[in-house]
Amino acid sequence: AFAPHSLPLIVLGTFILWFGWYGFNCGSTLGMASDAQGTMAAQVAMNTTLSAATCGLTVLMLRFAVLQRYDIGGMCNGILAGLVSITAGCGNVECGSAVLIGLIGAFVYQGASSLLQKVKVDDPIDAFAVHGACGAWGTLAAGLFDWGTGVDYFNGWSGWSCVGGEDACVSGAFGEALTANILEIVCIAGWTAFHSIIIFLPLKLAGLLRAPDDSQDRGMDEVKHSPPKAYAMDSARKQEQETL
Repeated sequence: AFAPHSLPLIVLGTFILWFGWYGFNCGSTLGMASDAQGTMAAQVAMNTTLSAATCGLTVLMLRFAVLQRYDIGGMCNGILAGLVSITAGCGNVECGSAVLIGLIGAFVYQGASSLLQKVKVDDPIDAFAVHGACGAWGTLAAGLFDWGTGVDYFNGWSGWSCVGGEDACVSGAFGEALTANILEIVCIAGWTAFHSIIIFLPLKLAGLLRAPDDSQDRGMDEVKHSPPKAYAMDSARKQEQETL
């Protein structure tokens, strides 16, 4: 465990990512020339906002319940987890569903983060919890919460229209789409695991996968970089004390 060196920079970086996410999600409408595309972009923006805000606040409350302290870094990761959770389904779920997706995403993120710590996997920025676990949840949620009529029809990438068109909606499309999304999760996980093993196993066998304990204790800035510190915080404090 270590303390972040700058919470303001963490918050700033989170809001930069959040702002950029609107270009990513809303931009996936591929145009705004028609009323349908414009309203879809607006719907996507609202879903993105609701999921991110819900997930961030929920993680903040979960961490407070455990730590009895406000974990701002955890809240920022919760915001990112909400953004990841809604991305797959941002254009085919209702606003209420987006809130629920973000809410469940908070528990998925917190559970994955706690599990990695429990099994002693080194993931200091919770990359897997945010992108892996919540990415899988978001892919599943895009099928589960699709706004197609009932549990028979499916809209998905068709946006406001069902698969097959309004006059010829494909019956059973919901089940097929949900099955496809589950298979996507399995295939992506398998592809990632396979290529990770190819890259990281030889590095581990060669003793090159992790830095020496001494270097980690001293910090990579001191061992590898010049100047050895990115921030002159100690010098600033010393000068301030001397001035006083």
